[in-house]
Amino acid sequence: PRRLSSGSSAAWCKSERGETACRHVMSTTILIASAVVLVMAGSLFSQSLENGDFGYPSENPELPEAWTIWGDWLLRETGWEPKTPSGAMMGYHHYRVSGNNKSGMQQDVTGAKSGQRVRFSVLIMVDKHEAGSQRPYSVELTLESTKDGEPKTVVSKEVVLEEFPTDDEWHEVFVEGTLPADDLRVIVSVTPAPSGPRQSAVKFSEANLSVLD
Repeated sequence: PRRLSSGSSAAWCKSERGETACRHVMSTTILIASAVVLVMAGSLFSQSLENGDFGYPSENPELPEAWTIWGDWLLRETGWEPKTPSGAMMGYHHYRVSGNNKSGMQQDVTGAKSGQRVRFSVLIMVDKHEAGSQRPYSVELTLESTKDGEPKTVVSKEVVLEEFPTDDEWHEVFVEGTLPADDLRVIVSVTPAPSGPRQSAVKFSEANLSVLD
C-alpha cells in the first residue's frame, strides 16, 4: 500500500472515519507513543544520583543527605554566593585546611548495570586568590565499580586548578566510563596546595549522572 505523509493521514482519517473517530485514533496513537517513550526513558536512566543539587541536608545541616563526606573542610553551604536553584552548594574551604590530605564526597548509586557507559559531571567554581598565595591543587572525578570481587577504578579525571578560570562562573567537569559490574560509586575529591599560604575556595553544584548507552 502507498505510504501517506502525516498530512495525508490526517486527510484520510477525516474523510473515511469522520472527525470524531479521527480525534480518537490520533489521541490513542499519541498515548501509545508517549508510553513507549516513558518505558525507554525508565530503562535508559535507571541510575540516578540522590540529592545531586545538595538541597537536602542530613541530620547535620553542614552535610548533604545521601552523600558520604570525608576529609577536612568540605561542607554544605547555604549562605555562599552565587545562589543556586536548590539554595545550597558544597564548599571546600581551602584557606582553612592545614593538612595535606584530600577531602571528598561520594555516593553509591543504585540501579547500575554491567556494560552501561555512564557520564558523571559536576559544576565547579574556583574563587580568586591574592598574588603569592595558592589555590587548591586539583579536583578529581572518579568512577568506581567492582571487578573479581574487588573495588576498582573504572576511570578517573584530575583537573589541575593552576590555570582554571576564576571568573565567578560555573564550569562543568565530567568523566565517562563503562561499568564492569552492577554497581557504581561516584567520587569527587579535592587536593589542597602542597604549600602555603593557602587561599581560595572551590564550590560544587549540580552533580549529575546519565547513561550514554
